Amino acid sequence: MILHADEKVLALFKDSDALLQGHFKLTSGKHSEWYFEKIRLIEKPAALERIIGLLVEKIRAEKKDFEYVVSPAYGAIAIGFLAALKLGKKFAFTQRLDEKMSFRSGFTSLDDSKAIIVEDILTTGGSINEVVECLKLRGVEVAGIYVLVDRTAGEVLIEGRPVGSLLALKVEAFEPEACPFCRKGILLTKPGASDKKS
Repeated sequence: MILHADEKVLALFKDSDALLQGHFKLTSGKHSEWYFEKIRLIEKPAALERIIGLLVEKIRAEKKDFEYVVSPAYGAIAIGFLAALKLGKKFAFTQRLDEKMSFRSGFTSLDDSKAIIVEDILTTGGSINEVVECLKLRGVEVAGIYVLVDRTAGEVLIEGRPVGSLLALKVEAFEPEACPFCRKGILLTKPGASDKKS
């Protein structure tokens, strides 16, 4: 069930074939009616540019004070970089090194700055929490957190704060034996999966 998204946002996701409705097998093995395929956005820069434009409008409307946009590698790098470009801010990214999220050397003025976090999809908040911890180690104040899609419809808070999103979905996931789409005989599709371990 889609809980919030204006028609323009929804149309952009659907026109990019990034928001899929059907019968999907998730990485967890459960089945779901909705699937967000972020790679479809990244491979269509013009569509991604329009969607990030809407996210930037949302960020600007909140009038936050910050110097950096920070995103986790790899899926959100294009999203965060484009947001930083449109906002006229600096950009940095985190990446996993030996299973631990960290900043690579070379980001010169990140320490003791203010930043917003931009991520692609919020499912559990795990990656975002890791980015928050990385920023704390550098003395960076987190001014806000934003995602393109919130699959928890606002249920997940990061350090007690809500996450801003363009599209909020309340995604029900079913065990295969209890799946209503299986019972209806709707073809099951298994989209591409992440290599993330957890």
